[in-house]
Amino acid sequence: MGKDLELYIHIPFCVRKCNYCDFLSFPADESVHEAYVKQLEREIVMISAEAADYTVSSIFIGGGTPSVIRERLIADILFVVKEYFSVAEDAEITIECNPSSVMRHKFAVYREAGVNRLSLGLQSANNAELRMLGRVHSFEEFLKAYQSARMEHFGNINIDLISSIPMQSLKTWRHSLKNVCMLKPEHISVYDLIIEEGTPFYEMKRRGLLRLPTEEEQAGIDSFTANCMAQYGYSRYEFSNYSRPGRECRHNTGYWTGVPYLGLGLGASSYFEGCRWKNAGDMFTYMDADFSDGAGKLPGNADGPWNIRREFKQLSREEMMEEFVFLGMRLLKGISSDEFAGRFGTALEEIYGEVLEKDERDGLIAREGGNYRLTERGINVSNVVLSGFLLG
Repeated sequence: MGKDLELYIHIPFCVRKCNYCDFLSFPADESVHEAYVKQLEREIVMISAEAADYTVSSIFIGGGTPSVIRERLIADILFVVKEYFSVAEDAEITIECNPSSVMRHKFAVYREAGVNRLSLGLQSANNAELRMLGRVHSFEEFLKAYQSARMEHFGNINIDLISSIPMQSLKTWRHSLKNVCMLKPEHISVYDLIIEEGTPFYEMKRRGLLRLPTEEEQAGIDSFTANCMAQYGYSRYEFSNYSRPGRECRHNTGYWTGVPYLGLGLGASSYFEGCRWKNAGDMFTYMDADFSDGAGKLPGNADGPWNIRREFKQLSREEMMEEFVFLGMRLLKGISSDEFAGRFGTALEEIYGEVLEKDERDGLIAREGGNYRLTERGINVSNVVLSGFLLG
């Protein structure tokens, strides 16, 4: 068995952009889907040569809306991955799905291809809120998709929800969260809406046309979320993620604990061999790349038309330390001083002792043995707390 490696595979296509979405996604016809997947497969073959010493522990197919393309194409992608990478027998393989673009036969093909975890993008159980968000599905369509997934024996399902959306109240949020919890999925992700520049919501907010929950309403939503999740047997293990015991998302936990990953496809990001980079986000550049002679030319300054890597950066030791804290503190269990010492050859307290002591006195960080974690108060101001760990 080689060192652990995760793969993220980006499918940039969707039916239409949602009002809050700033992800790299866009509508396209089936001929574009086919051509893109062929190019993606060439990239998979090329980059696999760099990962001969690794074993793939998880694969995440995200987007966009991966379920919008033909299910056969998803099966083809996974076939090529398994041909050219060493994939662990128990690897977690997830695909994101929009409830309007999946039917039972798609789930059957996914399962046959090796997918063993689904992430269903519900966002709200209120149809008026779904329309406000620009979603292309109804709550009823989601229920049919969820039932179909269970009928195809998927026993590991995540449901995505968004809180603090325009016009949302504690009453409508209570309705959404309770309806989802009663379905008993293995995992629930709850994301606070962030208004990103370049989205329709950003323009609406700029013009004063977006009514968002007040701080008091947000506090009520957050409090209800914590209580409801506990009532239904879900544990919060990361800022935005809740699961039943043993059903934490292995792929995302890998991101937060420093497991290397390769991002494949348009605009996908990677962290590998101490380097970070992202693929070109321009479709023409990606499709024109010649991956046929690219094996062995991974560094960011390599020559050749295949080289689509942008923002290539070799991380310094200090930057790796910072990321250890920034990412690890997203987990509710926090970070381990023993693990820090094992990875960097120096004590966590030697590098960060002063800031750790201050945040502990201020009730923002709690120490339990050799572990440090954010308190509930610290989570609420996490951006401020974590900025104190910058070494530069």
